[in-house]
Amino acid sequence: MLLKKIIFSILVLSSVFCYAQDSADGYVIECEASEENEDVAFLGPSFKNLKSAAKIATINVTYSNFPDDAKSAFQAAVDVWQSLLITKVAIKITANWDGITSSTLATSGAKKVYKNFANAPIKDVWYPSALAEAIAGVNLNGTEADIAITVNKNISWSFDTDGTRQAFKYDLMTVILHEIAHGLGFTTSMKLAGTNETQAQWGIEGLPLIYDIFSQRSNGQVLTNTAIIGNPSTQLKAAITSADVFFKISSGPLSNDYPKMYAPTTYRSGGTLSHLDESKYPKGSENSLMSPQIGAAEINHYPGQVILGILNQIGWGVLNYDGFVITATEPQDISQQLFIYPNPSPDVLNIIIPEKYHDKTVQAQVFDLRGVLMKEEIFESQSNAKINIEKLPFGKYILRIAQNESIPFIKN
Repeated sequence: MLLKKIIFSILVLSSVFCYAQDSADGYVIECEASEENEDVAFLGPSFKNLKSAAKIATINVTYSNFPDDAKSAFQAAVDVWQSLLITKVAIKITANWDGITSSTLATSGAKKVYKNFANAPIKDVWYPSALAEAIAGVNLNGTEADIAITVNKNISWSFDTDGTRQAFKYDLMTVILHEIAHGLGFTTSMKLAGTNETQAQWGIEGLPLIYDIFSQRSNGQVLTNTAIIGNPSTQLKAAITSADVFFKISSGPLSNDYPKMYAPTTYRSGGTLSHLDESKYPKGSENSLMSPQIGAAEINHYPGQVILGILNQIGWGVLNYDGFVITATEPQDISQQLFIYPNPSPDVLNIIIPEKYHDKTVQAQVFDLRGVLMKEEIFESQSNAKINIEKLPFGKYILRIAQNESIPFIKN
């Protein structure tokens, strides 16, 4: 019995050690207020008749000191993200209502980041906890929050959720949609190098965030390629203050028009590269949610294709991306649906397996449009799976699992 206790203790200590080695503290991003009264709105599509209006993701919020009307606006933003993200693991948010710097609307970030977890697509790269859990298919952080958001109680807020613009009031639903995106991974680790502001650097414990590795110049120079741009270096500072940084998207329409990132010639802490360029995506336009500043009477109640594309690129399964909208009068049971992402894909298909097959042996088959079997895999008792399609010719295919569940996809 004593031996068993010792072995158990060693196993527990080993698991704690491994956990500590593969996680680190996350990041915090500040959302600045613009003093302008913008009087613009983009409400996005109506979710009333979308299948995706049913909860695909579950987001649980723990509130601290929040007034009830503020909770309603916060929940409205949560409902949008729940209708877009694909994950089997509940996302946990803590929401604090507190006084912070007068020009700051709110702060947000992932509490923890993880690397080298089960199913991690890229080795030695940090993923925010909510995304890491979505990919791994399991809870990695116990009861700890994935995302922490603090809202400035001293701001003049509008709690409307119907798109009504109130002069000189800031739309809370818009700000929370924005802050949740940061917590999901829409953020960089690139910043000035401590006291040496002639240089910039990236990384947590020397490794990049997943978002970082897709940042590049218009000439194709990847900012995390240390063979070209040192870390830290003056070259990196020049790059992130060049107004010439783009986010590489591998597939779909955005692969021919990379999103332009906010990279002003004067570095802005918490703003630079963690937002979209306002000249390309002006206030009131579809992709303006991730502006570096949000003005009074500025409303955006939908992420937009560029923002969804960036989240998809870093690993999120998202619905309604690239016009993928399925309508129905009665939402289906999402847990019983087959999902794949990204689609189109150049190399790997991520598969969300319907719940009824989670304890079964599942045969996954890829057919071309002539009905020819091109690839086959067997998965044992899995909720998430991957199929490598890199060697398939470009074209359209059908993925079929368990002989009776199928979905089309494109290899590009």
